[in-house]
Amino acid sequence: MKKITKKRNVCVAIFSRANYGSIRKVLEKLKINTKINLQILVGGSANIEKYGSVSRLIKKDKFKIDEEIYFLVEGETPITMVKTTALGMIEIATAFQRLKPDIVLTVGDRYETLSTVVSAAYMNIPVAHTMGGEITGTIDESIRHAITKFSHIHFPANEKAKNNIIKMGENKRYVFNVGCPRIDLVKACLKNKPKDINKLVFSREEGVGDKLNLNKDFITLMHYPVTTEYGKNYKHMCQILNAMRKINVQKLIFWPNADAGSEEISAAIREYREKKFIKNAWFIKNLDHETFFHILQMTKCLVGNTSAAIREGSFIGVPTVSIGTRQNGRERGKNVVNAGYNTEEIYKKILAQMKIKNSLYKSNLYGDGNAASKIVKILETIEVNVQKKLAYK
Repeated sequence: MKKITKKRNVCVAIFSRANYGSIRKVLEKLKINTKINLQILVGGSANIEKYGSVSRLIKKDKFKIDEEIYFLVEGETPITMVKTTALGMIEIATAFQRLKPDIVLTVGDRYETLSTVVSAAYMNIPVAHTMGGEITGTIDESIRHAITKFSHIHFPANEKAKNNIIKMGENKRYVFNVGCPRIDLVKACLKNKPKDINKLVFSREEGVGDKLNLNKDFITLMHYPVTTEYGKNYKHMCQILNAMRKINVQKLIFWPNADAGSEEISAAIREYREKKFIKNAWFIKNLDHETFFHILQMTKCLVGNTSAAIREGSFIGVPTVSIGTRQNGRERGKNVVNAGYNTEEIYKKILAQMKIKNSLYKSNLYGDGNAASKIVKILETIEVNVQKKLAYK
């Protein structure tokens, strides 16, 4: 058993805007903890301007980035995801060699996270993993569970996920249902109501389109590629955009992430924007967390396949139409209804959800907003054995 008595180096790996939102409140707690030395490693799409430059946001929030590495192979195809994963292992291992972390804290189910845990495993560095054990669609499903098998300490977001991790042969002594740390951030951000939501959204340089008045009704679209449906994402996105254009309210539309198929979705958005198929719409890459959560609180309906609808959305009670297979199997609250890739079905379900009051179906399914404190307290003192073994009983 490896017992650490010195101040612990806890390295947090951040590779996307979703990663950062998921772990920011944990970073705040780690930063002020007297028993832990926080190390922040940033790479992947998080330091690429095309995807909103999350590294800039991290610095704005007054966190010190210890290692900023570049390994994202652009192209948004299956082969570029494979190459990014492989190149990530090289760059991440080199960063670990310099940082010498005692524990690596990872988030979720992205391919960059797989690079992280494989690197840590070969370098005998224990891994703590947040939000494992959940069931979804796309390649994330396989990656998430592979990460679980490389991880030593588990911080699932709900009881069902905890039980799934234990069923995979993980030692229940190291599986802690702490809730989702994203909820901590939502809870903190929503305490203060913004004075001017329009200024917060439209004063940014990242958006294009028609200026909206977000004090009036609007719907929000956040739809990402499904890697296991590569080659079909353009067609699916057109079905969604056709439904959106039939609805006579303002529309806030987010550009996709860096996964394979992203360019298919971006191509559909560009086509509908440039040909004016969709009017009264604003197209944006990214928002800071505070503004984003207020948008979720105000929108008449959240449309697409983002996990924000499932996690943050359940806590806030955002009326949601979850489309396609990306979130299949993930536990959701009463705020969510499902739709296939069919324009008429999507259109009717958006209209129905718009009649529901935002916040009506609030839920603590993914925690009560106190996950960060629990995670940091465990990381302070937990003893870990680098050698893992199956723990089936």
